[in-house]
Amino acid sequence: MEPRLAPKLEPDTLERQAGLFQAMASPARIVIMRLLSEGDRSVTELVEALEPFSGLGSMERTNVSKHLAILREAGIVSIHGEGQKRIYHLETPCMVEALDCVLNGACACTKGSCDA
Repeated sequence: MEPRLAPKLEPDTLERQAGLFQAMASPARIVIMRLLSEGDRSVTELVEALEPFSGLGSMERTNVSKHLAILREAGIVSIHGEGQKRIYHLETPCMVEALDCVLNGACACTKGSCDA
């Protein structure tokens, strides 16, 4: 059986895919994406929702803003204004599904159970 490859698998496409995974390569950014998959939020709302995850590193406003900037640059999230607030939106909800797929695959490979 031949491997299934995406059509037009070109260096630019591969670089883009690698960049997306690199942008997601942080536990804090994964949590941010999961929170945004539930609905749009401001930085303040994200900081509050991230409090239980302080074990992943500093979840202060400045650090959350840096994580959001990385996700924005990769095209994973976008920003729009609501009055004086800046609201973040997950542009690629399929990325959260991809993370679930990776988690399920990791569990299958280790023959363990996952509490996802």
